[in-house]
Amino acid sequence: MPAPDEPIRALRAQSNAAIVAHDAEGVVAIMAPDVTVAVAGGPVLRGLEANRAAFAEQMADPAFRGYVRTPDTVSVSGPRAMEAGQWVGRWQSRAGPIAQRGRYTAEWALTPVGWRIMRETFVPR
Repeated sequence: MPAPDEPIRALRAQSNAAIVAHDAEGVVAIMAPDVTVAVAGGPVLRGLEANRAAFAEQMADPAFRGYVRTPDTVSVSGPRAMEAGQWVGRWQSRAGPIAQRGRYTAEWALTPVGWRIMRETFVPR
């Protein structure tokens, strides 16, 4: 029997892979329709379309190399879960590689279509 956190960890890996593939639709596929994302040092994005558009804009930037979110903990309690971990974003400038890092939390809910992110908060270091 799989551990309760395995589906969420697998969805996070799927989302990371979508970022590498520059697939904005794949990134938001694990989000609830009314998702709220507090971007590190940036705006609060509300809803799938705002998040899809933000990812598509970043992915169109030739300097953008992607984000990786690495969960440290995933705590599941019935139909809700909390994920906490570290993130890193990478870009390539003329001067060389640039990385931004920090911590994140994600609140998940088990819906009729599976686990979906309800809220994410990214904090820069």
